[in-house]
Amino acid sequence: MKTENIIKNEIEISKFNTGQFSSVNCITINGREDSRADGMIRKEAQRLKAMIFRQFVFADRKMYVLSLKKTAAAGAPVTSLCHTIPGRKGFFSAQAVAFSGMRNVKSVNVNGRKIGFTAEDVCARYCFLGNVLPQNIHATRPEQAESVFNTFNSAMTRHEFVFTDTVRTWFFNDHITDWYGEFNKVRTDFFNKTGIFAKTVPASTGIGAGNPYGTALTGNLFAVQPRNGRVKITAVPSPMQESALNYKSSFSRAVEIEYPAYRCLYISGTASISKDGKTLFAGNVASQIDTAMRIVAALLQSRKMNWENLSRGVVYLKRPDYLEYFKDYCRKHEISSANLAFAFTDMCRNDLLFEIELDALVSK
Repeated sequence: MKTENIIKNEIEISKFNTGQFSSVNCITINGREDSRADGMIRKEAQRLKAMIFRQFVFADRKMYVLSLKKTAAAGAPVTSLCHTIPGRKGFFSAQAVAFSGMRNVKSVNVNGRKIGFTAEDVCARYCFLGNVLPQNIHATRPEQAESVFNTFNSAMTRHEFVFTDTVRTWFFNDHITDWYGEFNKVRTDFFNKTGIFAKTVPASTGIGAGNPYGTALTGNLFAVQPRNGRVKITAVPSPMQESALNYKSSFSRAVEIEYPAYRCLYISGTASISKDGKTLFAGNVASQIDTAMRIVAALLQSRKMNWENLSRGVVYLKRPDYLEYFKDYCRKHEISSANLAFAFTDMCRNDLLFEIELDALVSK
């Protein structure tokens, strides 16, 4: 098995064969300002004979209103991040993860709204939840966060999952720096209640971005329920950072799923943070990029992987002009930026300018 990387018609595609008739595919489009991006992604998924289970779109609010509502109703839940880019309109980035070879696919619905799917293959059952919103937009921010966790839990329970099956989460919090401490308390309390600290604490990304609904946050979740002992799920420590649990942020630096024929590493949102939890190189985007990328490289190397095993990723930048710093870093270090989507967002700290998350796949 190997990863196939294709770039055509402004679309970047990675395909990793997980079996004779199954694959993991990532479809990424960057830099478009029109409404064709979603149609292009769906066309490529059809060509790959794959079903989209997770989709991320970075767009302005107007573009969402014009086109994405139909998309959300028609297929996988679309997590739309809204951020104003001076001089730009419409889309900037869109990314979808599509799987072939899944069976028994069932929709997950809450109050008549599709929030995801469950599916299975020969190794495990899977739950994909996306664009999960609070039930009451007028509740306080912590109450809205609690509502998102409760929706995760109730939806999973109805489909015979438990919350401790969760391996990866994403949270997109509007004005994140104003209430990240409150959010972390809600998350930690929920993790204590569900017993997740006694199991595997999920990898996670927490980013500051608004959404078209005006809620305090949106959430995504990926859960895996192994069929037998041939699938192992393990939290992976970072060689260059201490556990985020040490500074009251409840997520693992990375989580690895080991299947009989391959391994998948989910690396959490990673920024320029020291071992003692302090921001390094505040105000210096080039140094923050260098530090975060070295932290990610060390994580990959600890699992006998490298940048060539990248399947999917998202780069979060505080400002659009920082993108050239990242691309310059990749050129100097001969790292391909294919299969990376770019979003201009706030981080969980005001002095953080760059963050990256990624998935990596390697054959055994």
